[in-house]
Order: sequence, then structure tokens, then C-alpha cells
Amino acid sequence: VSPTPGTGAPFTAQLSIVDASPSKELQSLPFSDRLHPIHLPLNRESLRTRRRSRRLTPTLLCIAGLTWAILGAGPTAHADQASWWAFERLNRPPIPDTGSAWVINPIDQFIFSRLAEKGLGPRPLASNLTRLRRVSFALRGLPPDSREVRQFASPIRARDYGALVDAFLQTHAFGERWARIWFDVVRFAESSGFEMDHDRPDAWRYRDFVINAMNRDQPFDEFVRWQLAGDQLEPTNPEAHMATGFLVAGVENLIQSRKDFVPQRYDKIDEMLSTTTTSFLGLSVGCARCHDHKHDPITQLEYYQLAAAFEGTVSHQLSLPASDGALTIFAATEVINGRIPMVVVSEPSFRNLPSIEATMRFLERGDPNRPRQVVSLAFPGVLTSRSLEPPPHRHSGENGRAALARWITDTPHGAGPLLARVIVNRLWQGYFGRGIVATPNDFGRHGEEPTHPDLLEWLASELIRHQWRLKPIHRLIATSATFQQAYDSAATNPSLESHQRVDPHNRLHWRRSPRRLEAEAIRDSLLQVSGQLDRTLHGPSEPDPNAPRRSVYLRVKRSKRIPLLQLFDAPDALQPLGTRPATATAPQGLALLNSPFVDSLVHAFTDRVLHASGPSPEDRIHQAYVWALGRPPTPAERAIGTPFFNAGSLELVRDFCQALLCLNEFLYVE
Repeated sequence: VSPTPGTGAPFTAQLSIVDASPSKELQSLPFSDRLHPIHLPLNRESLRTRRRSRRLTPTLLCIAGLTWAILGAGPTAHADQASWWAFERLNRPPIPDTGSAWVINPIDQFIFSRLAEKGLGPRPLASNLTRLRRVSFALRGLPPDSREVRQFASPIRARDYGALVDAFLQTHAFGERWARIWFDVVRFAESSGFEMDHDRPDAWRYRDFVINAMNRDQPFDEFVRWQLAGDQLEPTNPEAHMATGFLVAGVENLIQSRKDFVPQRYDKIDEMLSTTTTSFLGLSVGCARCHDHKHDPITQLEYYQLAAAFEGTVSHQLSLPASDGALTIFAATEVINGRIPMVVVSEPSFRNLPSIEATMRFLERGDPNRPRQVVSLAFPGVLTSRSLEPPPHRHSGENGRAALARWITDTPHGAGPLLARVIVNRLWQGYFGRGIVATPNDFGRHGEEPTHPDLLEWLASELIRHQWRLKPIHRLIATSATFQQAYDSAATNPSLESHQRVDPHNRLHWRRSPRRLEAEAIRDSLLQVSGQLDRTLHGPSEPDPNAPRRSVYLRVKRSKRIPLLQLFDAPDALQPLGTRPATATAPQGLALLNSPFVDSLVHAFTDRVLHASGPSPEDRIHQAYVWALGRPPTPAERAIGTPFFNAGSLELVRDFCQALLCLNEFLYVE
């Protein structure tokens, strides 16, 4: 096969197949005459010619076809893959002019335009209290408080809603909520995984860095550069060092044998590279470790060239000077002497352990036992500008991670356009449950195409226009009519049968789709409604899963997951997760009824309702609904609840409070 796999060129191979069981007609021929050269790619005419010559039996034709499918079809397809929409330079589209009174901001123009193409229309805005609860969970991950419910129970103006969004964006809870979403993407945990699952006592500093970065609206391109090479780009900034905890947050085997040392080193580099490209670029570059990518124009050679950025990167417990003494962090660093030492945590007394050179070699078929030539850092051609004079991403004396950080955020010449598309798609997904691209970790040909390509391009260009700051994009989405729409369906509104038929899964956003709360939001809501939530910020993670702090501050240990969060689909932090499942299972309901942790919060909620509300049953029922569901009870609900309070039984009041916390309305945003 020529050229060598990994160069990206189409296969133009000559394949010779030996007929091991020739027909009687061919048995008299010498062996050399039973070699059948087949030039790839095959075509109908070449096969027809060979069939007429009776030199190829049907069996050989099947072998030839399978060989072409395996060897030829994938690589030769690369010639067309570079034109895929995700690999294009950003082109800011014009905003459609729909003339609709429903529209609030440019997002709605794009949404309304697509709906009009299908003959559909959007739903009106939801009620004030529905929108309040929705935006409170979207921006803070917590239910609204009583004061906010009272304010929105009466008619409000559009600017009042906008002011509420601005206020929520400035709360510390905003960073806690969106940092938790980011941790799914970057497989953050505070232990190493594998059999022993060693703790990482200072890994929590990366968590605090992300929360602070979200709250101060750090430009996203800088946020990315710090996570890839903060120690190289800003060596005197402790936060930049903390940010590199991203690279080493994944699993790592700390009990190595001499036999496994080299393979596990390549596995660790692969883990860092795969997480980087999946999280920031939405590409499965890791699939090119053993062969050219089957779907995207990433060659095996380009994989190893990109992996060279991490050839000397290792995890390390660092001690940095600080105003109040030494600051200990778990972060990424570079080996000093150009060699990667073998680490055996369980036997620290071992001496004379082996080390390997901190270089990247091309591995034949991805096998560490078959190393080839040393490769240097280079970037995939499909994401690099073809201009004559692109800026140098690698400065003199810097390591490969710094160059990677510059290239991945370079909009004119590097991967910046794809980076912008991927992050605005993740923001959209955080508000609607589904991204404009439904496969947020795969923007390649194997993923789904965007439902609103022009809107995605516009949001990405808008992010760059705002100097890569995310809060303006958050505000655009949260204040759009698309986000504020009411939920409706053909089951309750027969006039929507055509909508249901044309777009049954609501991909075009003609209504609001109900969403179940994430595991952490459910737990945090239980704490807030019961009055037990501890709002202490930052600091070491809580080892006790029943601690009353927000769930983002609980220790994430890979081998010891928190049962309540696990029941509601919290991730295992073993690999980047683009989309969480949202299951509805019997054990979830049983946990809300029988969990000792939930039971303690139900008792606290009961005490709060009895002692912090008015003396009448109606007042207490009203306050319980406001706290738990963000709205007052209906007359029918008040009539149902009154006997629970009039009976004079504490157990009945407790049953009433537990019933509220088990409602679908408590577990779902609406």
C-alpha cells in the first residue's frame, strides 16, 4: 500500500490476490499467472473487464470489494471532508428580518425564520413565575426565593425581566452552576481512578479557579490558554498554574510495572490529547491514534504531531509562594531533564526506576511496542489557515503546550472558529437541554449537523465580537423570546397537531420542552427549600456526601460516587461527557421517600413551614408551595392540603411536605 498510512493522501494501492483454490481452467497456469493485480479505487468498468477475462472468480471479487471498503473507502473520502461546515472560517451571517412582534433579540429572528420555512409559529411567552423559575435554575442552579416570587407574581415589564437576568449573572451562584456544567466536559475528579483510586488532596483548586473564572467573565480564549499552558504563559500567576489542573484531572495509574510503563505513558498522553480536542474543538482526534480518522480529515501522523505538545507534561504536586505562605496545588508541569520518570506511589522507597525520553514517536498501529520516527509538534491542516504567512504559534524557548494554546484560540489562522462554535453550542445546550449541534463532543462528520447553522455562526462571531466574554451570550439567550416560550403540546392544544407532526422532537424550538433538573440542582434545591443550604464559598472539598454545602463542593472520588447524585445521572468522571442522560426510574422515587439524607431535609422543611409562616393552615400551605415550587397553590391544591394541617398531627404535616418534594413539578424545571 502506497503511500504510507498517516500522510493523508488517498490510497492508490496495487493489491495482488492469490487464488489459492483455482478453478480447473486456471489450475494449469503457473503460480505467477494466478496473481491478480487490483488497482484501488475499484470501479465498475475495471471489475467488468476482469470478470470478462475470467481471471477473477466471484470469491475474489468479494475479497476485492471488502478490501476496498476497508482500505480504500475511508482514506479516499478525506479529499471531500475538508469542506465540512465545522472546518470553515467563520462567516457572520446577516440577521433575518422577520417583522414578527414575537421577536425580542436577534436569536429570535433566526429561530422564527426557520419556523416560518416549515410553516410553523412559536408559542407566546410563559407566565411570569414560570419564567422566573426557569431562569433561576438556568443561571444559578437554585430555585427562586420568596422575595423574587412575590415580585414576579404581579405583572412585570420586559426591562424588569432583563434586570433580573443581569442580577443573576452577577451572583456567585452563577459561577457555581456553570462550573459544574464545565466539569462534565473536562472529566474533573479528585482521585486518580484505577484500582487504588488515590486521592488528590489539592485538586479542588482547579474547581475554585473555574468558578472564579466564570464569575469574573474571564475571556474564554484566555480561559482555554491557561488550562492548556498557564504555567508556561504566566509562570508567576498562581491561578494560571491552577488552571492546568484541566490537563491532569483525568485517570492515571499510579501503580505501574516496568512492562506497562511505556504503554501507560502513551495512554496518558492520549487521554490529555483526546480530552483537549473533545472539550475545546468537539473532535474525536483520539480515533486517529491507530489509523487515519475514519470520518474526519485527521491523519494518524497529525495525531502524533499534535500529541507532541504533551510529550513532557506530567502531573505534579506544586508548591507556589503566596501572601499567606506556600500554596499547594495539583497541576500540570514539564519534566526538567527531558525524561519521564516511572512513578510507583505504593512503593516510594523503590530506587533505580526506569525513565524514558520525553519525545513523541509515531507508533505503528498505535502500538507502543512498534515505535517509528520521532515527530515534532504540528497542527492539523484542516484547521490551519493556508495563508502564506501565518503567525508563529511557537515562540523561542517555549514548550509545545504554549504553541497549542495559541493555535487553538487563533481565530484568523488556527482553530479559533471551531473553538467558538463549540462553546456557544455548549451554552445553548445548558439552556435548552439540546445543542444547536446535538452531538456537542462531535462536530465532525460522524456527529449531527446543526439545526440552525446560521444562528450557530452568528453566536460564534458574536462571542468573538465581545472579546470572547461569555456573559453577553448568556444574556442574549436568557432574554430571548425563544428561551421564554411557554410549554404547550398537541395533547392540550389541538391546533398544534401540525407542529407536532412536522417537528415532533421540537428541534426547531416552536415551544419550550420540559427538562428534569440535574442531580446537583435537585440536591441543592432540597437543601435550600429546607433552609439547610450552607452557602460557604470555595475551599477544600467536603468528604461527607451529606454535608449541607452546594453539590459542586462535594469531593468527587471516582470509586466512591455519591448515591443520590448517581441515581439522578451524575457522571462518573472517567471521560469527557457532552450530554447527560435524564432518566426516570423507580429507585429515584424510592430515594426521595426513604433516603436518610432526604428524610432529614423533609423534617427541616416541616419545621420551617410550621415556624416561619403565618398561623393559619392557608398561610403555611401558601408558603410551602412558594418555597418548593416557586408559585402559590391553586384553590384545589389548598383544599387538598388543609386537612393535613387541621388534623393537628406533625406526621401528617411532614407527609404533606414530603409529597411536595416528590412532585414532578419539583424535579422538573416546569
